[in-house]
Amino acid sequence: MSDFDDEDRSGRSAAHITYALYAVSLFSGLPMFLGVIVAYVTRGGARPRYRDHLSYAISTFWWSLLWLVLGLLLWVVLIGYVFLALAWVYTAWRTVRGWLRLLDERRPPGY
Repeated sequence: MSDFDDEDRSGRSAAHITYALYAVSLFSGLPMFLGVIVAYVTRGGARPRYRDHLSYAISTFWWSLLWLVLGLLLWVVLIGYVFLALAWVYTAWRTVRGWLRLLDERRPPGY
């Protein structure tokens, strides 16, 4: 097997692991932090298609964190529940959409 195949496989595996950790984080938030670490560590050595998926996952993490922080800050005035729900839906949507595109060997949305 050539180096290209190994790099291709490792980037693809990293993207699958990242999406799987994000999916688990929908029920327990901590795995998402592990997922973003995997994405950051492996993104540099991945082929462009998988690098795009890892970048997409990193973007998903930061936007989800923003929605979560807004929700927690506004929780006191009860509108925070809306932001927390939006954070969950946003994370679920981006995780499922990205993972399905990875399974189809397509780039993530927007790339």
